[in-house]
Amino acid sequence: METERGQPTVVKKEMGITHKDFYAELPNLLEDIPYQQSEDTTRFKLHGKKIEIMLGPEGVRELGRSVRLPVTVVILRFFDFSEEEVRDFIGHFNLKFMRGGG
Repeated sequence: METERGQPTVVKKEMGITHKDFYAELPNLLEDIPYQQSEDTTRFKLHGKKIEIMLGPEGVRELGRSVRLPVTVVILRFFDFSEEEVRDFIGHFNLKFMRGGG
């Protein structure tokens, strides 16, 4: 996960969520942290360091004939974060977006 200085650390996740549900949960993730949102990108600072969260197009995963689940690729970009700081934020992110049953 190490990068050259100035190059962001990128974490890509495939999530079973719609854009609408993601944005509804975003304030819970960020608590009182101010953020800027433009199109499908959210930007904010954590401890003075920049994070960008970009949502890919919404898709659908079909499991059999009757089960259709939303799927969205989420890309998180961390600028000047240590590996430990990235792991800590991803752990927090995962807890906030955890669905029933984990």
